[in-house]
Amino acid sequence: MSFRKGQVVFFFFVVLVQFASGQTTSLREKILPTPKDALRLDTLSIYPASFEVWCGNEKMSSLSYHLDYATSVFSMIDSCSDSIKLRYRVLPMDLSKTYFRRDTSMIYTEKKGDRELFMMQNEVSVQDVFGGSGLTKSGSISRGVSFGNNQDLGVNSTLNLELSGDITPNLKLLASVSDDNLPIQPDGNTNKLREFDQVFIQIYNNRLKIVAGDFWLNRPTGYFMTYKKRAQGLTVNYRWTTDTAKVWRTQVSGALSKGKFARQIIQGVEGNQGPYRLKGNENEPFIIVLAGTERVYIDGKLLERGQEFDYVINYNSSELVFTSRNLITKDTRIVVEFQYSDQNYARSLVQTSTTFNSKKLDFWLNAYSEQDAKNQTLQQELSTQERILLSSIGDSLDLARTNSIDSVGFVDNQVLYKMVTILGYDSVLVYSVQPDSAIYRATFTFVGAGKGNYIFSNFNALGRVYEWVPPIGGVPQGDYAPSRVIITPKRKQMVTSGFVYRINPRLRIESEFAYSSNDLNTFSTIDAKDDQSVANRSRLIGTIPLSRDSLQSWQLEAKAELETLDRNFSPIEQYRAVEFDRDWNTRNKLYTGNQVATSIGGNIKHRTYGNINLEGQQFLIGSDFFGLRAATDGKWNQKGFHAKWDGSYLSSSAATKNEFVRHRVDVSQDIGWFKLGYRDDHELNQFSGGTVKLDPSSYQFFDYQFYLSNSDSIKNSYKIFYRERFDQRSDSSMLRNAAKAVTAGGEIRLTELKNQSLNIITSYRELRVIDAQLMPQTPENTLLGRVDYELRLFKGALTWNTFYEVGSGLEQKREFLYIQVNDGQGIYTWIDYNNDGIKDLNEFEIAQFVDQASYIRVFTPSSNYVKTYSNESFERASIEKPISLMVPMHSIPLREESVTPV
Repeated sequence: MSFRKGQVVFFFFVVLVQFASGQTTSLREKILPTPKDALRLDTLSIYPASFEVWCGNEKMSSLSYHLDYATSVFSMIDSCSDSIKLRYRVLPMDLSKTYFRRDTSMIYTEKKGDRELFMMQNEVSVQDVFGGSGLTKSGSISRGVSFGNNQDLGVNSTLNLELSGDITPNLKLLASVSDDNLPIQPDGNTNKLREFDQVFIQIYNNRLKIVAGDFWLNRPTGYFMTYKKRAQGLTVNYRWTTDTAKVWRTQVSGALSKGKFARQIIQGVEGNQGPYRLKGNENEPFIIVLAGTERVYIDGKLLERGQEFDYVINYNSSELVFTSRNLITKDTRIVVEFQYSDQNYARSLVQTSTTFNSKKLDFWLNAYSEQDAKNQTLQQELSTQERILLSSIGDSLDLARTNSIDSVGFVDNQVLYKMVTILGYDSVLVYSVQPDSAIYRATFTFVGAGKGNYIFSNFNALGRVYEWVPPIGGVPQGDYAPSRVIITPKRKQMVTSGFVYRINPRLRIESEFAYSSNDLNTFSTIDAKDDQSVANRSRLIGTIPLSRDSLQSWQLEAKAELETLDRNFSPIEQYRAVEFDRDWNTRNKLYTGNQVATSIGGNIKHRTYGNINLEGQQFLIGSDFFGLRAATDGKWNQKGFHAKWDGSYLSSSAATKNEFVRHRVDVSQDIGWFKLGYRDDHELNQFSGGTVKLDPSSYQFFDYQFYLSNSDSIKNSYKIFYRERFDQRSDSSMLRNAAKAVTAGGEIRLTELKNQSLNIITSYRELRVIDAQLMPQTPENTLLGRVDYELRLFKGALTWNTFYEVGSGLEQKREFLYIQVNDGQGIYTWIDYNNDGIKDLNEFEIAQFVDQASYIRVFTPSSNYVKTYSNESFERASIEKPISLMVPMHSIPLREESVTPV
């Protein structure tokens, strides 16, 4: 066979392989138990950019595992207490396999003859800073230009460097260094965040991993200890033995904690897609959320960040906005768990975990400590008197307030007050502009209606002005006070230890004990008796085969569970299901006491079709609450029929008796190339036993929808739906119709167009209020829609994105003030039209002459919002071109980007 004929045969072979692979999808999804050794995932090579790994519901970093894309060999670096989920696409061939027509040893040998004895050649050996030549250096430089109607023209620059390779025969190095002039926090409008401020050095081998710099700390093995922390310091992972049958692993970390955990429950507003403002644990209105730490749930479902997915978040202003994929209504339950930057004290973090795994026994021991350095304040300064105050109040944090009145003398460019006596009350602040008396400055804090002696009066050019109102009968009539909150230093610690013992292959017992310590004020030893507490959870799980086949299709998994918590138990982060408190109707009820939760149930599983789970549960909170609950959930897929459901019945007694019935069902049937489906959500929640027959908090709703979609979600997809919701509220005697909502919409996603993709989403909702007394809600008509188009040319070198969205939401009110600067350096001039000496907002004008331009206008953030109807358009052009940059001893591939949002 000639060489040309060989080329033709090889060409047809490649075409045949691609044709064969095109008959089935290249997407793979697998759920596996955490592998302890290297595992080959597929017989074909894996496309690198498509590989993703989840540990339970948490997506794992690429540093947590190792994958050889050519051979498809996968191994874990970090441990995972849950099963892992893999998603990837495969190439149409195995790139690790060697293809040849003849054995090359027949035509090639290392010894080519005696002529090699007389050949001279130069040898170059490159030595790096570690004394070797095994390091690979790579990086990128990015240039960006941005402008639009909300921002001025700006040029951005980014430099990223990465080192990787061997520093010794059995030790590898991975280092990442970033230098950006972009904001420290990235925007939360993409699915994957780029860690602008992440700098770390990692040294590792198959038994040791040391990371110094910025890193993530994920939850260890166990039940009670849950966290996902961003930290800066040092973490060490070590596997003590090489024996794969009995493995000891230890992790030790010491770092500065970057954030504090917070959990916020938000009730949706009809037709308001956002922004929804996130607040801190001390009700701080302006916080910075740490990028990537948020978990956002709607009605118990975890959402995905990204402009093309469910929500976007502005980390610097802590504002959350939902996309058109989720229509926010008065009935939407939003839960957000996040970490935010708290710079009141320096905060240290120490963590360690040790695990043992064998065939019969798994054991773990975890310890965690996070505390504020009370003598190392950052953003707040504590005087001696304030420290004495904190040491005397114990855990009563509402008393951690101090007077904010400060005598500063007269300053022409500030809101100042004089101190007078009115109606027998002394030390009353009154706004003044007189130099001889206006010498006091104060910070006013909202303390609640009827808890303060001042009210907001007006704005002027220098800021907010507050006015004193006299008490009536000694009862304050205002809602502001001249005080500021002192943030107390806190310490939170936890130790957990547990085991899993496999009695036989079908029966196992699990148990974990936990100890927690939560000190709300480390300055004080008062109220310290309730800082410490304990908890335990034990489970017995058995698997019973229901068929005699060697590969059992049917099996029953039965379990019995007991969980006990001391009344003061304080977890690091929320470890229970996100809607656990709502399932038991304990949300915001402030029940106190020791908690006991028991559960017994059985889960019938079929290897192919799905599962049916039944449970009986009991929950007790001291003497405040007792509840019994029956629940079921599951899913079933058979012959094109798909069903997913969950339902429960709760009977509880507290201050009132409660019966709570709920269910959710989603069923569909594949009919040829389309799918016809039905979905509903129903709740009946009745409270009785008080002064009325049926408590006003009782309600019932029924929400159903029909939808039509394509049956294969991987190809071009579409979906249209029609939805109705009926709401009933209590009039103290019975449930009556209160409102009805009708929603219709659809989505089209075209992904199989050549070098193009198109996504269109639209929905329309009409809310009709039937009884305004039962539901004081303004009727709303809401329209949402978006178009997202992407065009890729020149093999991806040029990418063009077009985005357009219409909807409704909120816009932050802008407050502004005027600041005096040197003459000629400002824009505005002040003209006192009423000759009262007060700088009113309407008395500033643009200066006609340069020497009169003595003021500038500055916008300040506000916690108030106004309803808006908006449309948003976005155009982005991205050009990627590899270029070479010569530097000593190595070269760095670079990338140029041009970004133009409009």
